[in-house]
Amino acid sequence: MSNDIFFLAEFADGAPQRSALELAAGATELAAASGGNVVALAYGPGAGDGAAGLGAHGVARAIVLRDDAAPAITAGPAAVEAVRAASPLAVLAPATPNGRDLAAALVGLADLPAFGPVRAVRVVDGIVETEQATLQGSVVTTSRPVDGAPQPSVVLVLANTFTPTEAGSGTAEVSRAEASDHPFTLATIVESHPADAAVVNLEEATVIVAGGRGIGSAEGFGQLDELAAALGGAVGASRAAADAGWVPYQLQIGQTGKVVKPALYIGLGISGAIQHRVGMQTAEHVIAVNKDPDAPIGEFADLFVVGDLFQIVPKLTAEIRRRKG
Repeated sequence: MSNDIFFLAEFADGAPQRSALELAAGATELAAASGGNVVALAYGPGAGDGAAGLGAHGVARAIVLRDDAAPAITAGPAAVEAVRAASPLAVLAPATPNGRDLAAALVGLADLPAFGPVRAVRVVDGIVETEQATLQGSVVTTSRPVDGAPQPSVVLVLANTFTPTEAGSGTAEVSRAEASDHPFTLATIVESHPADAAVVNLEEATVIVAGGRGIGSAEGFGQLDELAAALGGAVGASRAAADAGWVPYQLQIGQTGKVVKPALYIGLGISGAIQHRVGMQTAEHVIAVNKDPDAPIGEFADLFVVGDLFQIVPKLTAEIRRRKG
């Protein structure tokens, strides 16, 4: 057994995804507490060429599971072998579709304890400890492995739990996992459809304009699109708006949607119930517009405007455009 911290690092076009950089930062924090090294399990197109660059983000070693566009689950057997050989303290996995697949493979094939999705993880007295929101975000549960549990713990980490650090200097030592003939490696992609750019960038946006039930229709989101464009941000939505079919579910923010951490979050026609709040409560600044003066979002918004959003938003958009010249 070791005190190393492993994490899953997804690549695309030779570059690490934001989830990989977030987990590199988190793994670095945990390794400082555990006294171990940071090791990346890299996969995805270009991982072989880009893995060494993770050294600039605190990674000591990178093990390339595979570097093609095959489904992430095909890297599962290689990940299991790498983890068994090193027996690290923890393996961090992003709560993304690919991250969930690989985390499930690790847990199922290696019979490891799992936690998540979590909003915080730390090392206390050499033991991994996690925090997870339960009961629709109203309760925070702290968990740790029971005595005698196998090592490592697999921890599924929500987006924006850690903040990527600025790239420094350094190069990670790179090795390649051995090929496997496990049935998982035979999985193929039958069909794929690229997501809209706005959907892809929602979790990385520094400005988000989100709409809820108060928007009233799919057409109403047109004004949000214009405001977001003027601010250089992205459009999000509450579950009520997604359930109504006004926007794709990929734009949903909240307990059953995405977790975001923008510098500015503008909530329009959103009540701010706890289910939505848990998805955006770490925003640096929150502005809300709602007709209801008693809307819960007013309790935690930095600026709460009681009024008709369809009168306010067009004027706000026009003023921003005017000031930008």
